[in-house]
Amino acid sequence: MKICTAAEMRRYEQEAVDAGTSFEQLMENAGQGAAADILKRYPNAGRALIVCGKGNNGGDGLVIARVLQQHGWQADIVFLLGDEVSELAALNRSRLEHLPGIEFILPDKLKGRLKEHYDLIIEGIFGTGFSGDLPASVAQTCRLLNVSDGIKIALDIPTGLNGDTGEADKDAFKADLTYTFAAFKPGHFSPAGKELCGEIVCIDIV
Repeated sequence: MKICTAAEMRRYEQEAVDAGTSFEQLMENAGQGAAADILKRYPNAGRALIVCGKGNNGGDGLVIARVLQQHGWQADIVFLLGDEVSELAALNRSRLEHLPGIEFILPDKLKGRLKEHYDLIIEGIFGTGFSGDLPASVAQTCRLLNVSDGIKIALDIPTGLNGDTGEADKDAFKADLTYTFAAFKPGHFSPAGKELCGEIVCIDIV
C-alpha cells in the first residue's frame, strides 16, 4: 500500500510529467479510472450531481462527468467557488459545453436541486491540499450534501479532511466511497478519516 503526503504527491506527479506524460493526462486517467469503477458498481444509476471547487480536484470530477454523459447519464455540475477555475479544470469544462445530458447549475440553486433525486453526489471541492477551517459557504454546502439522498463519493479525500494530518472540520463532507488517486493519504487512516471516507479505492493515474 502506497501512502503519500500532499508534498510527496506533487513530486510524484512532477516525476511522471518529467518522464513523458502530462498533467492533463494524469487528470484524464484519474477521472476515467473513477468513472469506470462507478459504471461497474452502479449499472442501474443514471443521474449524478458533481460539486466542483476551483482546482484540479474539481477537474477530476469534470472528466468523470464527461465519461458518464457518454454512457447516457444526466450530470448536473455546480462550481461552488465561482467560475474562475484552474487551467486544466477550465479545459475539461469546455469539453462539456453544449453536450446533451450536461447541465451547469448555479450555487444558489443547489438547495432546490438536492430535493430532487440524484443517484450519486460526487464531491470535488477541495483536494489533498486543504487545511484549516472550511469557508462558511463550503461548510453550509457540505451540511446540505451530507443530509441529501444519493450515494456520496469524494474525490481524493473528503472536503474538510486534512490529507496529511487527518484533522477534520466539523462540517466535512461524509462520503460512502472515496476515490484516491495514485496513493492513499495519511488522513484516510486517521480517526476522522475512517469516519468520513467510507470505502477507499485507489485509482492508478500513470
